Amino acid sequence: MATELVSIVIPNYNLGRFAGEAIASALGQTHKNVEVVVVDDGSSDDSVSTIRGLPAFQAGAFRLVTQRNGGVSRARNAGARETRGSFIVFLDADDILEPTYVERCLAALRAAPSSVAYAYTQMQHFGAENSLFASQPFDPEKLLRGNFVNASALMRREVFEEVGGYNPRFSLGHEDYELWAHMLARGYTGVFVPEPLLRYRRHPGPSRNVLSPEDLLRLYFDIAIQHPRLFWWQLAQSPRQALLALVRMLPGRS
Repeated sequence: MATELVSIVIPNYNLGRFAGEAIASALGQTHKNVEVVVVDDGSSDDSVSTIRGLPAFQAGAFRLVTQRNGGVSRARNAGARETRGSFIVFLDADDILEPTYVERCLAALRAAPSSVAYAYTQMQHFGAENSLFASQPFDPEKLLRGNFVNASALMRREVFEEVGGYNPRFSLGHEDYELWAHMLARGYTGVFVPEPLLRYRRHPGPSRNVLSPEDLLRLYFDIAIQHPRLFWWQLAQSPRQALLALVRMLPGRS
């Protein structure tokens, strides 16, 4: 596994000013057998020209894929289709991997059974806020109450493809939580690396990832209705929320 190819996919939407740092962190891994693919999701700023102007791009160290704006789930799935690695990491364009991120996650998966589909680390907030995210060792019951796995977990490609990748219906947020729930529904779990090896940039002001309590509740039940065998107790306890989520999942609704 130490020599396995790891694919790092970096979706970008209007974050060209930060993308160079994310790309450099992906290329600077101590595990050297990595490929890096950047997916620009129809940015309206100068992201594409900025990324193409990076020396690493001009040297052919990574590839850039462009597409019409379709949301982060579609961008991540598109990037995965462009890669060949046995393992995949999705890194947001404004975040940073510490140099040993891939190495340590691969080591954790090497020591785990095949039913462990992904490895995730502690996450350090930086930028507008400096704090540690409340990550914790994997516990399926706790995962059903709320997400504690970061979106850049290193995962086995075969499992990612088995569950069909990210659900494109989740564009407002929680697309990573839905993925972990989907894997859990198939019997797959994760393993925690208790080191702060992912740096997650916090921006001042509103963000896609700073949602109202109402939005968070709605997304939670949207995930629950997708996987009722996992979340049956939560659905039974909140029939109104379950019904609303079911309506949102009908064809033509979002």
